[in-house]
Amino acid sequence: MGEVAIHWFRKGLRLHDNAGLLKAAKSCSTLIPLYILDTEYLDPKKVGVNRMGFLLDSLKCLDEDLREKGSCLFVAKGKPLEIMDSLIKEFNVKTLTFERDTEPYNKALDEEMTKMAETKHQVEVHSFWGHTLFDPEYLLELNNGKAPLTMTSFLNIASEACNPSKPADAPISLPASPIDFKSKQVDVFSKIPTLSDLAEYGYVPEEKTTWFVAGEKEAIKRMEDFLVQKKRVTTFEKPKTDPTSLVPDSTALSPYISMGSLSVRLFYAKLKEVIASTAHTEPPVSLEGQLYWRELAYLIGFSTPNFNQMLGNPICMQIPWLEGEAAKPLVDNWEKGQTGYPAVDAAMNQLKTDGWMHHLARHLVACFLTRGDLWVTWEMGRDVFEKYLVDADWSINNFSWHWLSCSAFFHEYETEYGPTTFFEKTDPTGQYIRKHVPILKEYPDKYIYEPWTAPRDVQEAAGCVIGKDYPEPMVDHKVVHKDNMGKMKKAYEG
Repeated sequence: MGEVAIHWFRKGLRLHDNAGLLKAAKSCSTLIPLYILDTEYLDPKKVGVNRMGFLLDSLKCLDEDLREKGSCLFVAKGKPLEIMDSLIKEFNVKTLTFERDTEPYNKALDEEMTKMAETKHQVEVHSFWGHTLFDPEYLLELNNGKAPLTMTSFLNIASEACNPSKPADAPISLPASPIDFKSKQVDVFSKIPTLSDLAEYGYVPEEKTTWFVAGEKEAIKRMEDFLVQKKRVTTFEKPKTDPTSLVPDSTALSPYISMGSLSVRLFYAKLKEVIASTAHTEPPVSLEGQLYWRELAYLIGFSTPNFNQMLGNPICMQIPWLEGEAAKPLVDNWEKGQTGYPAVDAAMNQLKTDGWMHHLARHLVACFLTRGDLWVTWEMGRDVFEKYLVDADWSINNFSWHWLSCSAFFHEYETEYGPTTFFEKTDPTGQYIRKHVPILKEYPDKYIYEPWTAPRDVQEAAGCVIGKDYPEPMVDHKVVHKDNMGKMKKAYEG
């Protein structure tokens, strides 16, 4: 085989702006591009079918792109450390490259992987930051080792930092991959796996319903289609967007940035080109600002102990939420879209069907589950989002649930997202509800957000009797919201 290198693909499922892939390609005559399906995450209860299906589709597209460059992708299944240990030994690997990660589980894995490869096998290891605009260690260094907790503080640090690295081009060609690559020690798929290949874990291909098309080519096309809409780009203000749109957003980029099919640095560079010569909105509400929010979430998640929980988390309010068995029935109804509040149920149904929902819909359902109505710990809601979202992202998900539960970053707990009023601003006739809670589609506009207030004959005429065909509200929002504000006040004062 000659000199053998492994590039371990992780979140950066792309050829462009991939420093590790370029480094590996320059150091070998035989390249093994590798993705490891970590059995820690092969569980439909943790990673749902839409999210897993989108990942596998992304791997298929990556393999096709690699083949155009003279290479191909190999997918192994198991524990990453054990797999890499075996492959390095079996194929006499001299160089290992990979993209570093900021999440606790993967941070520890990075350290163990590097130590094992360098110390046990004398492999040359090169790891790179590729999933963020900035090197998080560099930003922390600029702020005396502490993560900023506000956007104003973050922008001050970013203004002192060097500009983000320019995105690297995709390689023109790649060293050949071993045609007869078959490991005696490692479970390597003979082709890119599909959901059918993971049936033993409980994945059912027919349950995949997301409309997102995977892959780097699709990601770049969407980015380009979005950025040519110059007015939309330059006037973007995050709060002024429509959470009840019925038309799938053909330019939605979050799943591609989360999966790493689109480099955030490429999007940032192209965005800066568009806004450079014209008036535009400014951070934090602008598109550029959204990338900074992402960066802030990563930096906090990277440096804060126990960021994914309340206990032992130094920046999280300690609030006596319902949790465990006491909270489970409430979470189950919320997850199933059976709260009795049509706006909440519609958003949760869209989450399960599309694997995505608008950020303001996320605000509504998260507030409802936590401080707004059900008083359930944000950790349980976070897990549900982690399961279903095709743009699931550990740092952003935890950051957002801190914010929306008023556990950190945002403390105006009197502010609410009313489950019967919030969506009325953009959808007074409830078309979003009629699509995602179709049993209510015949209800008159007057009752679509509060169907339990409709007279019995109206309910029967609509073909949906409340309490029989669709649940009554789990709680009385007007009552519990006031009670919960009292609990929040007490927690803040305590």
